[in-house]
Amino acid sequence: MKFSTLLILLIGLSLNSQAQSSIGKIPADGAGILDFKQNTTLGIVLPHLTSTAKVVTPGTLFYDVNTKKVMYRDNNSIQDLSIKTGNFTASTDYTNLIVDNSRVTVVGASGSSATGIVILESATKALILPKVASPHLNIVNPEPGTICYDTVKNLFCVYDGKEWAFWGK
Repeated sequence: MKFSTLLILLIGLSLNSQAQSSIGKIPADGAGILDFKQNTTLGIVLPHLTSTAKVVTPGTLFYDVNTKKVMYRDNNSIQDLSIKTGNFTASTDYTNLIVDNSRVTVVGASGSSATGIVILESATKALILPKVASPHLNIVNPEPGTICYDTVKNLFCVYDGKEWAFWGK
């Protein structure tokens, strides 16, 4: 009896953990597959890619170290989300970076056909960006490729290593 109750509890927890996740808060907002605590001064730092040849999955966001810009893959091509060329000084040697594909994390599903390190899969829920009041003033020394949502301007923000670009409205 105790074993079956424990088994049911573990199955329920594992199913719930695939549905939504939150960082720094409990629970995630109802519309979010991944959500962050309110009033943070940190954003998501996108992967710094030296080659975009394998970026084929629509919806992929990344920082291109060659162009020094935040980029987005749509159905047909790679789009530039930065306004100008940014600045990138590698603190890590990205030329010899080895990606271990066995350490992929999928949130929202048991697997995915997409390529990436952290993959969010859902037909009904989306990523909720970290909410930062005036990130251009409150994120000290942001990394190139930092993204967040500005709660003052109500805009999507990307940092290219030199300046913030604000998207929306």
